[in-house]
Amino acid sequence: MKRSTILSCVLCIPFAACGDTSAGAAGADILLTPATEDAYSVGEYSGEDWENFTRVAKVAFDASGNLHIFDPEAMRVVVVDPEGNFLREIGGEGEGPGELSHPFGFEILRDGRIVIYDFPRTWQLYDAEGGFAEEVTFDMFAGAPGSLLMARPDGRLVSRGGFRMARPGQESEEEEDPHLRDIELFALGDSPKEVLYRAWNLEPTPLDEELTTENERGQTEMSVSMNRMRAFEPGLHLAMLSDGRLAVVDSMGYRVKLIGLDGSVVGTVERPIAPEPVTEAVRAAERERRREGLQGLTEVRMEGFGVVEGLGEQMRANQLAQVDNMVFTEVIPAIAGLAVDPADLIWVERTGPGGGGPGPTDILTADGAYVGTLPADGLRIPDAFGPDGLMAYIETGEFDVPIVRVIRLVTVDIPGESDGTWGRLRSAPGTG
Repeated sequence: MKRSTILSCVLCIPFAACGDTSAGAAGADILLTPATEDAYSVGEYSGEDWENFTRVAKVAFDASGNLHIFDPEAMRVVVVDPEGNFLREIGGEGEGPGELSHPFGFEILRDGRIVIYDFPRTWQLYDAEGGFAEEVTFDMFAGAPGSLLMARPDGRLVSRGGFRMARPGQESEEEEDPHLRDIELFALGDSPKEVLYRAWNLEPTPLDEELTTENERGQTEMSVSMNRMRAFEPGLHLAMLSDGRLAVVDSMGYRVKLIGLDGSVVGTVERPIAPEPVTEAVRAAERERRREGLQGLTEVRMEGFGVVEGLGEQMRANQLAQVDNMVFTEVIPAIAGLAVDPADLIWVERTGPGGGGPGPTDILTADGAYVGTLPADGLRIPDAFGPDGLMAYIETGEFDVPIVRVIRLVTVDIPGESDGTWGRLRSAPGTG
C-alpha cells in the first residue's frame, strides 16, 4: 500500500454574503482554491493478492469511512478501512451462497447492507460486515437493471440503462418512445421494475452498416446493426440527494432537474452558461480525437462479461470508416459530469472548450444557490464521497494496473461568514 505525505489544506472562497448569488447569476465564476491531503492509495502490480485489481467498476464509502472497491471481473468487493488497510473481501467466483457468476452492479444500502446485482436475475445481499445474508431472484423478463445502482431511503434502487427481454416464444414489445431514456426503480424482491422518470434524448441517427464477426471457417458468429456515429450526444447524468430526490442532467444546456420520489420534476438548478456551438474547427478536432482514440482499440469489452474475442480489429475498422461520415449536434452539451456530496451540495462539471477535455466544476445547493467554481485544472468530482471529507478516485497506475487514490478535503476558511451556505461548505464536501 502506498502512503503519502499529509499536506495542510484550506479551501478559500472570496467574501460573499450568504445567499448573495449575483455573481453566479450573472455567469461570472467565483473561483474556489482548495488544497487537499493525500490519505492513501491501493492497487499494486506486485502487491498482495487482495490489491491486484482486474477492473475497478465502482467505489463507495460506508458510514464509517470504509471503502468498498467493486472488481466485477474478479467477482468480488474489496473493503479497506479509513487508513487503507485491508479488512475483507465480499463475494468470490462460484455458485454457492454468497458467490458470484456475473456481477454487474453494486451498492451500499442506507441501512449498511451491501447488494450485488449478479446478472441476469439475482440480488445477492450481505450484511454490513460482509457476511452473506440472502439471495433474491427476480423476473428478468419484467425488466433488469443496468450497472448503475443508487439506493433510496425506502430501500429501493434507482438504475438506468437496463433491459427487458422477451419471454421464449414471445415477440419483443415496442417501446412507447424509443429515443427517451428510462430511469427505473427496482425493489429487492420479485416486484417488477417501475419507470421513475423518462429522460430526454436526441432522436437516434439512421442505421449504418452491420458489424459482423466470422469464425475460422468463414461462418458468421455475430451480426450487429449500428447507428451512425454521432459526436457530442447529451449524457444522462444522475446523482441522489440524501432525501431520495434525484438530480438529473439530460439536456444540451446547463440545467439540473430535481426529480421527486414520485417521479415528478420538483425543481431545477441552473446557471446562465450557454453550450458551445459546434464549428468546423470543432468538427475537425473531434474527428482527429476519434481517430487517435481508435488507434489503440485492440479488444472489445462487454460490461460484466469481459473481453469479446475477435471483435476488436473489426470494430476499429468499422468505427474508423464512420468517423468521416459522423453526425454532429449543433452545440456541445454544457454539462459533462454530476455528483452530490453528503452535505447535499451539487457538483456540476462543465464540458471543456471544444468538448476535448475537462472544464471547471461548479458547486451549487439543491435550492439553486451558487457556491463557487473549482478550476478546470483543479480538484475534480470524485468517484465516491465519504465521511470526514474523504474522496476516492479510480485511476490507472504502473503497467496499467487499476488503483484507487483517496484524498481528504480538511478545512474551509470563509472570511466573514460562519453559517448558511458557506458554513455548510466549511464542513468540507464529503462530511457525513
